[in-house]
Amino acid sequence: MPSNARSLVLPLLGAASIGIGLAPFAIGLAGCNQLPPERGTHVQTVASDKLEKRNAIEVAVPPIQNATGDDTVPIVDLREAFQAGLVRRRYSPLSLDYVDRKVIDATYTPGSLQESAVLQVEIQGWDTSLFETRAALTVKARARLIDAENPANGQLWSGTLDHRFDFEAERERFTTQESFLRYACGRVADELLAALPAREAHAGS
Repeated sequence: MPSNARSLVLPLLGAASIGIGLAPFAIGLAGCNQLPPERGTHVQTVASDKLEKRNAIEVAVPPIQNATGDDTVPIVDLREAFQAGLVRRRYSPLSLDYVDRKVIDATYTPGSLQESAVLQVEIQGWDTSLFETRAALTVKARARLIDAENPANGQLWSGTLDHRFDFEAERERFTTQESFLRYACGRVADELLAALPAREAHAGS
């Protein structure tokens, strides 16, 4: 082979060997930088421009509707989780005790607490058959944000979730089953509400 040809081939071979050596490193780096799944991707939503126009701030969260027929569904923990989730979406949920006083007196109707919207949550399925053995929870739930001034025809947003949650990786962080279940409730609420557009703060709000 002529000397000038050898002078071209050798650098190419060197570059190729470097590339081969770097390939596993690049693959490993890509794996390390892989982002966790985005929240809210398992939620089917129905939205309208009413949500942005209404710019709801104060939100009432009435008691969770349990449509499963299973009295063990932790509706109290779920309600608290949805209240906290609204805060992370930059809404201002009313105190649950404040809402409950109206509910107990049977005097609550949407808007009677001067709220601008109501978050209605219905649990339609709650399967814990694999929760103790595999830390898996299958949930079917629906959330609706309605305009408190027009509850009959004022749906601002709705989201439906039908998903199996796997919490095996987080199980060891909790010392009791009760605290673990509260965490699971928080994850369910966060998944559903992640599909709710965060409130955009305007001047003076």
